[in-house]
Amino acid sequence: MFRSLRLKLAASHAAVLLVILLVLGSSGQYLIARRLDAGATRELVDAAHAGAEQLDESSPAQPADSDTPSAAAVKLAVFDAAGQLVGDGAEAPPWLVPQKTLVTDVLVAGEAVRLVTVRIERNGATVATIVAGRSLAPEEALLHHVRILMLLGSILAILFSLIAGWWLAGVAVEPVIRSYEAQASFAADASHELRTPLAFIRSGVEVLAEDEPDLGGQVLDEIDYLTSLADRLLVLARAEREGLGLQLSAIDVKEACLSAAGRSKIAHGNRVDAPGGPELAAIGDRAATEAAMDAVFENVRTHGGGTAGIDWRVHDGRAIIIIADHGPGLPGGVARERAFERFFRADRSRARETGGTGLGLSLARTLVEAQGGSMWLEETPGGGLTAKIALALRV
Repeated sequence: MFRSLRLKLAASHAAVLLVILLVLGSSGQYLIARRLDAGATRELVDAAHAGAEQLDESSPAQPADSDTPSAAAVKLAVFDAAGQLVGDGAEAPPWLVPQKTLVTDVLVAGEAVRLVTVRIERNGATVATIVAGRSLAPEEALLHHVRILMLLGSILAILFSLIAGWWLAGVAVEPVIRSYEAQASFAADASHELRTPLAFIRSGVEVLAEDEPDLGGQVLDEIDYLTSLADRLLVLARAEREGLGLQLSAIDVKEACLSAAGRSKIAHGNRVDAPGGPELAAIGDRAATEAAMDAVFENVRTHGGGTAGIDWRVHDGRAIIIIADHGPGLPGGVARERAFERFFRADRSRARETGGTGLGLSLARTLVEAQGGSMWLEETPGGGLTAKIALALRV
């Protein structure tokens, strides 16, 4: 239980760090990309203006000497008013041509290229056009390296965060573990130590009850209550500390249900309707399964009006045991899950005659979950409470 708690704390710690890294990494990459983009555009604009100044000095800029965008840092081409390339050789790559907009991105041989087109006007007429272009591969390569560094850094940071979170969570929950173990040990030790004196007191009261049957009967009821409480606390404490260590095997669900129903009639005086379901085999522990049903039937006697129906069937690949009563059910506003809390009393009464020990359903769920099953409550149609136990189906 505490191991999973430490894992959840460490994972949450790493998840928060991951979100922060994603936000910062995305923002940082966006800003870097914007700066690199602006820098590439500025470089091309400056190169184009430098070419324009050369034209003013009657020394045309030389055309590019390669068709490959990344073969040179910046390539310039000068075109006259008629759109003809000027300069020595009068040759330029086919992609280095004037564009309609100032800045244009094109794809050349799978490589991103940025072109800047600057038109030189005199007396309101365009006399020349200068095109500056260069590959954006250096910026893309730099961004790629930044992404890799961010990814590796994030992975290392998350691993470190998981390790640190696991250690810090262990330090944080250590006092809780000690307190929990001390409480469980106290419950187990107290329950164990109470059994012997209670047995001794019971034997003495049975002798005294021969002379005072009324008083003796009342005292014996109290002793039985304390003995039941001690036994259940001991089982729950051992289940949490050591596990029940049940040996799972094939069990006859129909036989177990009928056995528990018959025992409920004798022990609690319940009226149990068992219409009879199909022959069904599940994987579990026969004694633990019947003990869980006994706890439910005890709850039927206490809160369900002493009348219930039991059924069993296959649903979603699991064996389902259904025990439905037609009592008052849970009070409005009370979540059904709370019924499995220890010492929970549906009627808010501390009177043991009506409230029971408050451990029955908690013990029942512990026994079922020790078999790898599950247990939950539903509302009975027409009023009341239905307990459902799901066990693995034997195939």
